[in-house]
Amino acid sequence: MTLTLLLVYGTVFIAALISAEVLLRGYFTTAARHKAVNHRLSLLDGSVDHRKTYRDMLKERGADQDWRSLPLMQRLRRFYAQSGIKFDALRFALYAVAGALLIWLALQFVVPSTLIRIVIFLVVCPLVPVVVIWRVRAMRMRKFTQKLPEALDVAVRSLAAGHPLPAAIALVAREMPDPIGSEFGLLSDELTYGVALEDALVNLADRVGVEDLNLLAISLSVQAGTGGNLVEILQNLSKTLRDRFMLKAKVRAISSEGRITAIFMSVYPFLLYAMIRTLSPTYFDPVWDSGHGPTVVTVLLVIMAIGNVILYKLVNFEY
Repeated sequence: MTLTLLLVYGTVFIAALISAEVLLRGYFTTAARHKAVNHRLSLLDGSVDHRKTYRDMLKERGADQDWRSLPLMQRLRRFYAQSGIKFDALRFALYAVAGALLIWLALQFVVPSTLIRIVIFLVVCPLVPVVVIWRVRAMRMRKFTQKLPEALDVAVRSLAAGHPLPAAIALVAREMPDPIGSEFGLLSDELTYGVALEDALVNLADRVGVEDLNLLAISLSVQAGTGGNLVEILQNLSKTLRDRFMLKAKVRAISSEGRITAIFMSVYPFLLYAMIRTLSPTYFDPVWDSGHGPTVVTVLLVIMAIGNVILYKLVNFEY
């Protein structure tokens, strides 16, 4: 009981620290928006060595090496880089300790068996950061896709005014907010430091992970090799991407009921178990006392995992 009480106090203390950090970060982030349009410009504003700033931005995103050629860490590093999360060891350790304490307290309340509790704890703890990064990555990619046609419109206006393509890309980096601004800023830096346009576009597509960037890379590569009206090409591409995003939004709106149903059906068994456990703590004791509790729970979790995969396939469409 004393150990549980200490864990509760520790969790409350760490939660208070995290809440204070989130509030202060939100305040200072809001204040910083009045000084710079995006993260890259705010870093350049306080730096005289632009090459060092460029390398620092890649380093904090986990893309500072030739990460595409690493055989084992290739997917993980790309997945993390596409989330846009900036690595901070102290903050990562704080969130990890707080999350582990919360998960352990929740399992102590819900799961009476120590063996199952430890197994679930060892499975859930590594899984939670992956889910968080996956959600942040998906939100960032959706925001990038939504703003990409607008960025192309800015580049089109710059090209129509007589500016070269690198100047148009630099204008997008200055005028657009994150994530467009910083990503096109890194693209502009690579072009400035001598990287070929095709290679820089490939790096951009790998850092962001948005499929629409492949269309941009192909369009610019073909235009550079065969010639043509670049302004007209980018205008048509902007219209195509905007129409494609509208189609995706319509499909998501039509399938929203199915997705909500799938989420509810996935969460409902755990909520029902927690409710019964709260109202009648001894209700499931015969299952655990029989000795077959771990087997039953394992089989049910496997069946639920298969069902969740099927539900995901039913409500998520390829388009």
